[in-house]
Amino acid sequence: MAIVEDEVRNESEDENEIEVVVEEDDAEQDSDDSDDDDDEGALERKVAELERRIAEDPYNYNEHIELIQSLWALTELDRWRNAFERLQQMTALRAEHWLLWLQTEASIAHSWQSRERIAELFKQATLDCYSIPILTEWCTWAMGVGDVPAAREQLDEVLRRAGADPFSGKLFWDAKLELEKSQLDTMSEEDSEYKTQQERVLWCLEETVSRPLLRGEEAWPQLQELAAMLHDQTYIDKVKKQHEAAVDYLHKVTTFEDKLLTTENVEEKLKIYQDYIETVKDLSHRDEYAECDSNGILKVVYDRASTESSAAGTAVVSGLLAGWARATRGSSRTTVARVLDACIRRCPRLHTFWALKMQQAEHEEKTFDEVKGIFETALSKGMESYKEAEALWLSYLEFIRRRTAFDNETDVDTLRRTFRLAWDSLAEAWGEEANDCEVPLYWARLEYKRMNDPKQGKEIFEEIFKYGENKSMSKYWEALLQLELWRVPAAAPHKLRGLLRRALRCVADYPPAPARLWTDYERDHGALPARADCAEQCEAKLKEWRENYQAMKEKMTGKKQKPKQDNKKSKFENKKKRREDDKPNRKRKSGEDNKESEAKKKKDDSMDVEEKAHDGESSGVKRSHEQDDDNVTDSKRQRTDETDESSNRVSSRDACTLFVSNLEFKVDEESLRNKLSDYGEIVSLRVKAGVKAFGGSICYCQYKTPGAVEKALKHDRTPLNGRPMFLSRYSADKTKSSFKYPTTAEKNKLFVKNLPFGHCTKEALTDIFEKYGKLKDIRVVTHKDGKPKGLAYVEYEEEASAQAALAGTRSLVVAGRTVDVALSAPPPRAAAHPPAPPAALGQPKRDAGGGMRRTQLSSFIPSVLQRPSTSKAATNGDHTNGEKRPLNNSDFRNMLLNK
Repeated sequence: MAIVEDEVRNESEDENEIEVVVEEDDAEQDSDDSDDDDDEGALERKVAELERRIAEDPYNYNEHIELIQSLWALTELDRWRNAFERLQQMTALRAEHWLLWLQTEASIAHSWQSRERIAELFKQATLDCYSIPILTEWCTWAMGVGDVPAAREQLDEVLRRAGADPFSGKLFWDAKLELEKSQLDTMSEEDSEYKTQQERVLWCLEETVSRPLLRGEEAWPQLQELAAMLHDQTYIDKVKKQHEAAVDYLHKVTTFEDKLLTTENVEEKLKIYQDYIETVKDLSHRDEYAECDSNGILKVVYDRASTESSAAGTAVVSGLLAGWARATRGSSRTTVARVLDACIRRCPRLHTFWALKMQQAEHEEKTFDEVKGIFETALSKGMESYKEAEALWLSYLEFIRRRTAFDNETDVDTLRRTFRLAWDSLAEAWGEEANDCEVPLYWARLEYKRMNDPKQGKEIFEEIFKYGENKSMSKYWEALLQLELWRVPAAAPHKLRGLLRRALRCVADYPPAPARLWTDYERDHGALPARADCAEQCEAKLKEWRENYQAMKEKMTGKKQKPKQDNKKSKFENKKKRREDDKPNRKRKSGEDNKESEAKKKKDDSMDVEEKAHDGESSGVKRSHEQDDDNVTDSKRQRTDETDESSNRVSSRDACTLFVSNLEFKVDEESLRNKLSDYGEIVSLRVKAGVKAFGGSICYCQYKTPGAVEKALKHDRTPLNGRPMFLSRYSADKTKSSFKYPTTAEKNKLFVKNLPFGHCTKEALTDIFEKYGKLKDIRVVTHKDGKPKGLAYVEYEEEASAQAALAGTRSLVVAGRTVDVALSAPPPRAAAHPPAPPAALGQPKRDAGGGMRRTQLSSFIPSVLQRPSTSKAATNGDHTNGEKRPLNNSDFRNMLLNK
C-alpha cells in the first residue's frame, strides 16, 4: 500500500502537522469492486426472476414486496417507484408499505408538482386502510409544506377522515390549532386579518371541546380565555353545554375503545366494533347529543373496523363496508365518492360497490363514457364468483335501459347488442355456470313489454332452452307463458295451448306452475273438451311428479317404508302365546297332556334323518353320531375354509380401500380421480355427493394394491380445488377412529398461533422457522373448507432446534401481528363419559335422559337423613361379618321417632 502526504490539516492543535492518508493498493480496490459487482449481479438476477414470477402470478403480494426491496438495494429509484405503482394499481397496499413509500417520496420531493403527487398518494393511502401513523405522517408533511393555504387544505383533508375519531381525533385537531396559532403569531393587532385569524383559532378550540374526543377537555381553558375576548357569556355558555354533552358521550363509548386496545383476536374485535356501531346509532337519535357529530363518528368506526377485520374474510369486510356506504347517504358528493372509492379498493371483486359507484355517477349526471369506464374497470378486476359477475352486468344493463329511448331504433339496437354482449361474455368467462342466467330473462321481458317484439322475445327463450337443464326448469317456462298470455297482440289459441302442453311435458322440477297457468287459461277461455283434456294431462303429470318426489324424499332421508310381511301377525301371536305359556300357576286345560306328548313325539320324528344305504336304498334308520363323525368333520372343515377364503377376500378389499371425506358438495369426479390416481392404480371409485354429516361429499377409492393406500395416507389434507381432502383407512366395522396426532407434550414441536392468514402456508412458515434447525414437518390447521385458522404446528428433528426457535421468535411480528410460539403441550382430553358420583341420600336422582324427574322427595326428608350417617346411626343396623346391614323401613321409622 502507499502512504500519501496531504496538506490538509487534521484536528490536532499543531498547524504544521500534516495528515497522513493511507491508500489501499489497486489490487485490493479491484477486489472490492468485483465483490460489489457480484452483489449487484446477484440482485439483478433476483430481480429478473421475481419479474418472471410476477408475470406468471401477478396477484402474489409478497413477491411484489420482495421485488420492491431488491430494487431499493440496487438504488433503482425509478424502477422502485414503478414497482410500487404497479402493485398499488392491482390491489390495496398494507399500511406499513404505504408508510415506507410515503416517507421516501416526502423526503425527496422538492417541486410543487411532486408535492401535489404526494398529496394524492396520501389520499390513496387512506382509501386502502385507516392508519394513525399514515395520518400523522400526512399532518407532519402538511405542516412542513411552507404555504399556509396549502397546509390548511391538507389538514382539512385529514380532519375529514379522522377528525371525529374519539380515540385519536384530538391529535389532528391539535395540528390544525398549531398551524392557526403560528399564523396568528405572525400578525399584529393592527392587521386587517388579525381578528379573522383569531376566529379560526377559536373555531379549532370549539370543535375540540364540542366533540367526544379523548383529552378534549384540555382545550377548554384556552377557549374560555379567547372567547372572553371575542364573544359574550352567552356564547361561552352555549359551548359549555356542548362540551358537557361531549364528555358524557365520550364516557359511553370509552368502554369500547378500552376493549379494542386490549383485544388481539380479530373475531372478538369484530364483535366489539359491531356493538360500538349500534351504540353510536342509538346515541345519534338523542337530542342532547345532536352537536357531537355521531355521523362522523359512525363513519370513522366503520373505516377502522373494515381495516382491522380484513383478515376475517371478504364477507365480513363487505358487510362493514356496505354499512359505511349507507352511513354516507346524505353527505356531500365528495364524501360519498371518497367512501365508495375506499370500498372498491378494499373489496374490488364484489359488484355491490361498483354498482353504487355507477349509480352515483349517473345521479351526478356524468357522461356515458365515464359510467362505462367505471364498469370496464370493474370487469378488469375480475369478480370473485359468477353471481357477482352476473349482478355487475345486470347493473350496467339497467343503466343502459334507463338511457334508452324505445322509440329510437338506434338506442334499441344498442341495448340489444349490449344484452348479447353480456350473455356471451358471461358464457365465455364462466362456462356452464352461465347456463342458468338472468340476463336473457331480463332481455326477453323488455322485448315483450317495451320493444313490442314478441317474436324476438320467444326466440330468446328458445335459445335459453338449449343450454344445460333450462328446458326442464319451471322458472323459464313460467316466465315465457306469462309473457305469452299477456302479449299484445294476443297469440292464437291453438298456438298458446300447444305451448302450455309443451311446458307441462318438459318441466321436471315443479310441474304445478305450468299446470296452474294452463288450468287458469282453460277456465277463462276454454270449451268443455279443452278443459277436460287439460285436467286429464295435468292430473297425470302431477301424480307422476308426486310419486317421484316422494321416492326421492324417502331415499334422501333414509326413511323408506319396508313392505309388510304376511307372517307378521302370526309371529306376534306366537310371541304372545309364549308369554302366556310362561305365566306361573296357570291352569292346564283338559286334554293338554295328550296334545303336548303328541307334539313332542312329532318333533322327535321330524328330527330323524333318512339316509340312503350304500346300494342306494333308504335304510329308514336314524344315523348315529359315531357314523357321522367323519362326514361332519369334513363338512365343517369345508365350510370353515370357504368362510376363511371369503373373509380374506373382504379383508384384502378393505386393505386396498381408501376413505376420502370433506370433499366439495358438488365434487368434480374427474379431478378427484386424477388426483387419487397419483398414488396408485384405481380399481373402482364410488362418490357419494353432499353428505351433510361429513361436511361435504365422501368417496371410497379402491386401489389395486394396499401399498397405494399407504402412499395416499402420507398426503392427508392435500387440497382439491382449495379444499383439503381427509384421507383415512376404510374400516367395515365403522368404529370411531382415534385421534391421529399425539396428545402429550412434545419438546421438538412448536405450537404457533395468531398467524396472519396470508402466512398460513408451509412455504411461509418454512421461511420463518427453518433457520433455527432442520424441520421434520409443518402442519397448518384449517377449517373444513380449507380456510386457515391462524394456527400451525412446526416440528423439528431435534429438541435443541425447537428451543432455539422458541427463543428466537419471542415477540415475533408477522404482517403487523404478534405471533405466539410455544412448545406443543395439548391439554389432557376429557373422558367421553366420566363416572357420575354416587347420589347421596335424599338428593334428587336424574333419569336416563339427563333431566330431573318430576317427583323429588328431598324436600320431604328430614335434614338429619340428608347428612352422612354417623356412628350412632350405624348402630341402628345389625352387622354381619363386619359389614353394615342395609336399613329397612322399620329402621327409618325408629330413627324418625327417636327410638
